[in-house]
Amino acid sequence: MITRKVSAVMKAVAAVILLVIMTAGSTYAGMINEKAPDISLNDLKDKAVTLDSFKGKVVFLDFWASWCGPCKQEFPEINRFISKYRDKDVVVLAVNVDKQRSHVEEFLSKIPNLSEKVTVVLDPDSKVVSSYNARMMPTSFIIDKNGIVRYIHFGFNESDPASWITEVDGLLKQ
Repeated sequence: MITRKVSAVMKAVAAVILLVIMTAGSTYAGMINEKAPDISLNDLKDKAVTLDSFKGKVVFLDFWASWCGPCKQEFPEINRFISKYRDKDVVVLAVNVDKQRSHVEEFLSKIPNLSEKVTVVLDPDSKVVSSYNARMMPTSFIIDKNGIVRYIHFGFNESDPASWITEVDGLLKQ
């Protein structure tokens, strides 16, 4: 009797997990080849920054937090990645979700030679994060020169920077 109940519970849990995975995948898949939701947030100098201000450039949009372990690995890689595009129309828009600005500033102080092509904006209320359905940190979107989402990366692994370069190079050729 107990074995049947445990088995039924396990099947129900598996069904819920599968449903969540399928729903999340379709949500993100629906963003590919769609116009990126607008962004209007303040940078670290309290200057308003919008996604539209980067029209004509390929935008590497990254959602991150100072408390996120994978973000700590990813951010220096983003900085190295963008340095390859010094004279190209490519920028990084790094959307931070920390509640306290001091945490962001402390995190960034540990990134040597942060590229001027990296614009950090603050989203402490997670308004923009929710419009992109970025449910995990980090989540990155590569947006073409016309503001269309072309690629999405969830989390971070060591092979990501090579993928970013291939994807961005392809978009620069268009």
